[in-house]
Amino acid sequence: MKKEEKWIKINNALREIKISNRIHVNCIRLNPTCSDLHNNKIISLCLEFLKNQIPFMTEAEFIYGGRADLITLYDKTIYEVMVSETDKSIENKIKKYPDSFKIVKVRV
Repeated sequence: MKKEEKWIKINNALREIKISNRIHVNCIRLNPTCSDLHNNKIISLCLEFLKNQIPFMTEAEFIYGGRADLITLYDKTIYEVMVSETDKSIENKIKKYPDSFKIVKVRV
């Protein structure tokens, strides 16, 4: 994939993120209310994305509501890390996300 194509994909994903969050590409931001197990899984996923040069965002807030644990920008994928959450609670969270993003549930 050409560099220009990558940036087009990244910008398309960022259009659905709140402006105040857009500066946090490839930054690991963690929610202090989450368990260590949850946050450590996010960190390990982020490290893998960094090694593979896949731009990501954590705690990404969408323009029309919802906050994702982790997203990758090339392929517009949301990763929801599940430690104590039920499928039902995650499904309720997912309803707030933009339809253009794919959802991946990561069980710990």
